Amino acid sequence: MAIQARHFRQWSAFLLLLALGGAAAWFLMPREWSQMQWEIPGTPSEYPLSQLLRPWLILPGCFLPALGMFLYNRSSILDKYVARTWFTAFIMCTAILTLIYIIGDFADNVGDLMNLDAPLMGTFRFYLSQLPMILNLILPYTLLLGTLWALTKLSSSSEITGMLQSGRSLLRINTPIIIGAVFASIYFGIFGFHWAPNSALYRKLMFSSLSQNKNNHASQSTIYKNDAESRIWYLGNPPGIDSPGNPFRQVRVEQFSAPGKMKYELFADEATWDPASRTWTFRQAIKRNYSQEEPRQLHDVPVFAGQEYQTLKEHYPETPWQLISPNVRVDTQGTPALQELIKSGTTNARYLRSLQTEWHVRIARIFSCIILTFIAIPSAITFQRRSAMSGIGIALFLAAAMLFLYEFFPTLASAGYLPTWLGAWMPNIIYTIIAIRLFQTKLAHRSFSELLRGLKKTPVHDHS
Repeated sequence: MAIQARHFRQWSAFLLLLALGGAAAWFLMPREWSQMQWEIPGTPSEYPLSQLLRPWLILPGCFLPALGMFLYNRSSILDKYVARTWFTAFIMCTAILTLIYIIGDFADNVGDLMNLDAPLMGTFRFYLSQLPMILNLILPYTLLLGTLWALTKLSSSSEITGMLQSGRSLLRINTPIIIGAVFASIYFGIFGFHWAPNSALYRKLMFSSLSQNKNNHASQSTIYKNDAESRIWYLGNPPGIDSPGNPFRQVRVEQFSAPGKMKYELFADEATWDPASRTWTFRQAIKRNYSQEEPRQLHDVPVFAGQEYQTLKEHYPETPWQLISPNVRVDTQGTPALQELIKSGTTNARYLRSLQTEWHVRIARIFSCIILTFIAIPSAITFQRRSAMSGIGIALFLAAAMLFLYEFFPTLASAGYLPTWLGAWMPNIIYTIIAIRLFQTKLAHRSFSELLRGLKKTPVHDHS
């Protein structure tokens, strides 16, 4: 009866996570599609494949917890114990580091955040939007810390030794941890695909807008130039970066038929965007069409015919996001945009190398989650009552050094000293070799000091 009750609880948790994942996908995928229509120029049929992947990447993110619970239910008692110990430590490390980041960031920006229309709710929504960026920054290191914490606890109580004596290998004992690291790396890749860069852009634009509002209300005005279609937008009172559905007020559009030759001017009290029809609707509008005939004399005033409209619709390709952020387009920040820029074949060779290097770095960093976990496993495990502090210290040092290497080698690649792929993957190559060496050392039941002494020894060959 007790076994049946335990199985019922386990599978009830799986079904609950499955239902929650379905509800989350049902809620988030349409919202992401609407956000894409607000951000990306052109019609949905013109969207590149990499952009169309955005809603579908939400799907595995929603159902991975249910898959994890399914694997947990199918595991042995020993695997469940290791998984519970590790998952508890990993979640606690992630929560603590996230909280530390938010508290420190809030202390630095509390003055600006208090200028929001609804400071309490606005601050909550802001940091909720920052979670992809925060998790993308800390996930590799919370994996490292969580694994060190869990395995140090198991090793100090000699539970690892007991598991080894049961006939399991070190790698088999840590299989639940490795699977958890793979799951975390998938989330890391999903966040880094678009949402982490988007969070960073949202942060930059929001604080820029708040700073302008604090210094000068008139500085809210924005100018956007569409050189490809010879059009300039003047926005007297655009909506905030977090208010995508709000109308634009005090709008003026200048359309040119040739450089310096205006075709018409459009003034409107209000302008709204319909993402379904890709149409702008101007209310209380005045449209002035300028004569395209050349003036007879230089001092002649151009002739125009003005007409008033209660409502005027125009098919302009600009999206609200482009107008609000004229200097930085959101669809050029994520991984899909990097691919588009690389395919565009820019003539700036250094800029192209930087784009290619960044594209490789974003993929390589996904595997850094797994590599740091493989470094943490042998670093935390000790035998024969040895202290784990030396191993933990080396693991933390290696994690800090990885931050430096992910700046050093990509910089060399961007400057042309290394191939772009090698500059991005070099830290992973180095750390994979280190992880393999650490595992070999731990399988031989040797300490780190013995490993270092072994590296210093020079073999003596007898040639007699």
